Amino acid sequence: MVRERLKGFLKVENIDVALNKLLNRVRVKVDEQQVPICDAAGRIAAEDVMAPHDYPPFDRAAVDGYAVRSSDTFGASPSNPALLKCVGTIDVSVIKSRISALGRSPGLREGEAYLIFTGAPIPKGADAVVPLENTIVRGNDILVLAQVPPLANVSRRGEDFRSGDVILRKGTLIMPWHVAALAQANISHIKVYRPVRIAVVNTGDELVEVGSNEPGIVNSAGPLIMSYAKLIGCEVVGLGIVRDNIREIKEVIERGLNVADVIVITGGSSVGSRDVVPEALSSIKGAELIFHGVNLRPGRTAGAYVINGKPVLMFSGLPVACFVGLEVILKPLIYYLLGAHPPPKVRTRAVLTRRVVNVIGYRSFYRVRVFRGNDGRLYAEPLRLTGSGIISSLIKGNAILIIPEDIEGFDEGAEVEIELIGTID
Repeated sequence: MVRERLKGFLKVENIDVALNKLLNRVRVKVDEQQVPICDAAGRIAAEDVMAPHDYPPFDRAAVDGYAVRSSDTFGASPSNPALLKCVGTIDVSVIKSRISALGRSPGLREGEAYLIFTGAPIPKGADAVVPLENTIVRGNDILVLAQVPPLANVSRRGEDFRSGDVILRKGTLIMPWHVAALAQANISHIKVYRPVRIAVVNTGDELVEVGSNEPGIVNSAGPLIMSYAKLIGCEVVGLGIVRDNIREIKEVIERGLNVADVIVITGGSSVGSRDVVPEALSSIKGAELIFHGVNLRPGRTAGAYVINGKPVLMFSGLPVACFVGLEVILKPLIYYLLGAHPPPKVRTRAVLTRRVVNVIGYRSFYRVRVFRGNDGRLYAEPLRLTGSGIISSLIKGNAILIIPEDIEGFDEGAEVEIELIGTID
């Protein structure tokens, strides 16, 4: 890539190539932490977790009903019910007394049944459970109105997981159902990776902070990056606004390298006379330029350095272009550092309400509004491609249409794949 101030980008790099170059050069070690499982959701597992025992630890009732010998119900129907005698009750309290856990539950003989509740151990001799709704109770006698096959309504030992099964793999984004499985396995703590620390710097003589009464352009990129980083599980250090001054930018970046794993800096990376961020970064000892100028629309001014193994990302100070950079560069980088894959995108297909065009060689991110038509189909109304500072296009839109580099555009009426970033009205 070639960059000269006031001459524009003479060449831009393919974003996939650029990202791979960056990932191959970073050298950031993210340490492990031991946390209670209830604090683990949203973190990345730092170890494989194996089941220490079978779960369920015994055959148990999957419904409330009567534990029976299935052969005793053969041919049962409402007009020809099977008559059984209830000889007792089994509920989950026996688990605590360890009767069932040790396999010493009460036995069942021919013609007998036990009233049993969900989760309770199946008694010896029984091999099925008749749901309550398929029975009529007359004193101690039970009329079974429908036959049940062997193992009907029985949750088998080890059905959920067997001893030694992998409950959670290293690099997995931990979800609430993982936490439930860990709890079932009686695992109270787990190793996770600590959050990646991101330092955020915003450059520009024209910028003022949110809430300031000073004249200028309110810094929206800073809050955008910090909230985005927190949303994907990072810790954030805000280093504030820095003037378009090489020495000041260098100093704040060096400070950020001491406290963070990744630095994101906005503004000052284009080709204007005041775009001095690349010069500031290049002046830091050990700085290596990885790329500058990529085939993104918006967001082509994005770039990256690696300084002593740590990545420094340069994004536009315009919020929409910055958002594209966060999605395409920062998010994959964070999950790479954690040895994990980003969560899957929510995608669907919709019909374009008007034609959209693309510049060959660029990957374009159109903001679109997806809605359901009177015919029940989904439609996508293009909002805009240009206007990197028009944040309302992300608010009014609820999806992104990504046009690949080798496609000139899509005609009105074309069915296209879109990525949802909001709900469909």
